[in-house]
Amino acid sequence: MSMIHIVRGTLAVALLAGCGGAFAQDAQGAPAVDSIINSLKAENTEQAQGQTRALRPGAAAMATTAPAPVAKPAKAASINMQINFDFNSDRISSSSEQTMANLAKALVSPQLENRSFTVIGHTDAKGSAGYNKALSDRRAAAVRRYLVEHGVATTRLRAVGKGESQLLNAEDPEGAENRRVEILATGG
Repeated sequence: MSMIHIVRGTLAVALLAGCGGAFAQDAQGAPAVDSIINSLKAENTEQAQGQTRALRPGAAAMATTAPAPVAKPAKAASINMQINFDFNSDRISSSSEQTMANLAKALVSPQLENRSFTVIGHTDAKGSAGYNKALSDRRAAAVRRYLVEHGVATTRLRAVGKGESQLLNAEDPEGAENRRVEILATGG
């Protein structure tokens, strides 16, 4: 194996590890249910009000309250998942059964019951942009369909395809890491 292939492989693994949080994996290598839940929980956007405190008698009267912290808009919780599909198909591969089962269990958990989700399909840059957009739409719909069949309410799920428009690894547009499904949590 050439050094370029080793470097590309290492880069791909690093990119996947850095996207959407780290996952504990089960025995089959699928992200664990608890890891998925933790990645998709609502962010705590409330911050405590800062105050100064008096250090000497009488200082309290002169003390000022620290300005209220400016609340940053909460970043939407999301995860990128490597869900495999048959080549040139929207059929979920049997190699992703455990990943899909764990995802469905996580989404129906009490911790995520007030959240809605967008399933976003992504492709690599092989083929035309139009074809890839249509394929990513079908793959996102296939994941949504699986989740509905496994207990997630249809009203909590939306499917969108992005095609090749948001490559995870722009250095290797045809790299496998670009073929992924992103789960974006909203509400809650």
